Amino acid sequence: MTIKSGLLLISLLLPATLWMPVAYAETTEALPNQQQMVTLKLENMTCAMCIVTIKKALQKVEGVQKVAVDYDAKTAEVTFDGKKTNSAALIKATTDAGYPGSLATPITQ
Repeated sequence: MTIKSGLLLISLLLPATLWMPVAYAETTEALPNQQQMVTLKLENMTCAMCIVTIKKALQKVEGVQKVAVDYDAKTAEVTFDGKKTNSAALIKATTDAGYPGSLATPITQ
């Protein structure tokens, strides 16, 4: 009998729990997401299509949950998960889309 066939025979005859390591994990309570809201002041908004472009750019950012763009006020109100993104990433997304932004209001939770 070779070593390989001997190990195969042992693995078939013995329950796997006798020789396999066991991992234990504690159950933890799920923490709520770090939902935050910020209003961005945006530049270069000239038409209704700008609203669509800005909204799509912000929705591509991981963690963004809700976007509301106001053409008249030239702002975007963004609700996002603070554990996944931040206001700098939101501003970068709008700037990369051609609409430089800045914080109009501080972040609220």
